[in-house]
Amino acid sequence: MKRYSLMFRVLVAFTSLFAVLGQQRPINIDGQWSPWSTITTPCMRANVQGQMMPVTCGGGTQRRIRSCTNPRPQGLRPKPCVGTAEEQIPCNVQPCNMQWSPWSGCSAKCGRGNRRRYTLCAAEAEGNLTDCKALGLKNQAFEHIEECNTWVNDRAVCPSPCEGYNCMEFANCVDISDNDDPKVDCVCQLGRIMNDKDDACIVPPPTTPTPRPNPTLPAAVKTATTAVTRTASTLLIIFTGITLFLFASLRIYDDGRVIQMNMEIALILAHIMLLIPPLHDYPDICKVISILLHFFFTACFMFMFLESLHTYSLVAFVVKKSGLFSRGQNFFIGWGVALGVILLSLGFHVGDYGGEYHCWLRMNTGLMMTQIIPIVILVILTFTMIEAAGAAEYRRLPGMDQQQLVSAKIMQRTNLIIMPLVFVSYIVGVIAEYEQNVAMYGTFTIINGVLGGCIFFFHSTGNEQVREKLTKGYNLIFKKE
Repeated sequence: MKRYSLMFRVLVAFTSLFAVLGQQRPINIDGQWSPWSTITTPCMRANVQGQMMPVTCGGGTQRRIRSCTNPRPQGLRPKPCVGTAEEQIPCNVQPCNMQWSPWSGCSAKCGRGNRRRYTLCAAEAEGNLTDCKALGLKNQAFEHIEECNTWVNDRAVCPSPCEGYNCMEFANCVDISDNDDPKVDCVCQLGRIMNDKDDACIVPPPTTPTPRPNPTLPAAVKTATTAVTRTASTLLIIFTGITLFLFASLRIYDDGRVIQMNMEIALILAHIMLLIPPLHDYPDICKVISILLHFFFTACFMFMFLESLHTYSLVAFVVKKSGLFSRGQNFFIGWGVALGVILLSLGFHVGDYGGEYHCWLRMNTGLMMTQIIPIVILVILTFTMIEAAGAAEYRRLPGMDQQQLVSAKIMQRTNLIIMPLVFVSYIVGVIAEYEQNVAMYGTFTIINGVLGGCIFFFHSTGNEQVREKLTKGYNLIFKKE
């Protein structure tokens, strides 16, 4: 009996085991939304203060909700509901009957401004003020702004817009109003102009002149003029060189002669510079030639002034002989003053020496003033000294050197011929080269030819020792038997 009871228990255990093993695996249930709730919230809208107020027109929103319970998510890995549990839906979107306050006055007097008005409420269509107040919207809940212009209607009585308007320094206010608006303009006075920012009157900058085109001559004409002018300079150099050689061979180096000798050397060196071929393609060399031309011509006029001072001292009986200065003093004064003028000019206009198409003295820069003014001053002083020497009768000094006195009177007169010729040659040469003018080149050539002959004749015959030797030679040749 016990054996059957044990077997029964074993059978029951196996049966329970199979029953457990035969059970199915658990099932996942995804969540689903319940129907939306019935809308019970009032229709609301935020006012200008940010407060939510109920509205019956003009648009608002209501809230409705739903839940993820139809069914709820179940199982080991259920999916939740997709979407939002709350939703805002429009309500009372019909327009309201807006009731406005009267317009305010224009914010601007005699000009453009703004005027304003405010809504008194936002009632339902066909509503009234009493209904609007129930919405809780007070005055100025909404605002309407538009532009206004009091100038159009009141211009006849409006003051000038320049009254009380302050322009910048050196500017005057001008009324330029039209029919629509008051307008002013600040106009600069006393030759000043407005700057780029229109906030200050400034002195106008110097205008940049239109660059002058470089004048040119046809190749054949240029070749001919160059040949002619160089021939004239060569003749001047030859005549002046013969004069120097004559005095050197006779060993005549008195005080008056030393002045003339330095003048002749300066003039020869200046014309040697003119014989150098055009080197305007080499700016540095061209600049040096231009500087040397300025220096030698200035020295030439300086020695002619010293010659007039020398003759004045003898003709006016200031000294008995040899003039005011010694030979060494005349040498250093003549070359030293010329060097001083050049150094001063270099200090201010060193970049203006040398031209784009020539190496002569330039006329289109400030350098022209330092070139011409010193020479003009020397010419005026020379004429003044020559005139003063012969303007009156001076008391003769006892012991005067008669030979030097005669030479001084001759030098005085010959300087009146040579000095103007050198000055005209200088000015005409500058203009001819700057303008590339054929007529000026021709005049320059003629003057230089005449100048060379005058220097040889007058300087030779104006010296007492040369005159004495010429007289002896004349008597030796033509002496009557």
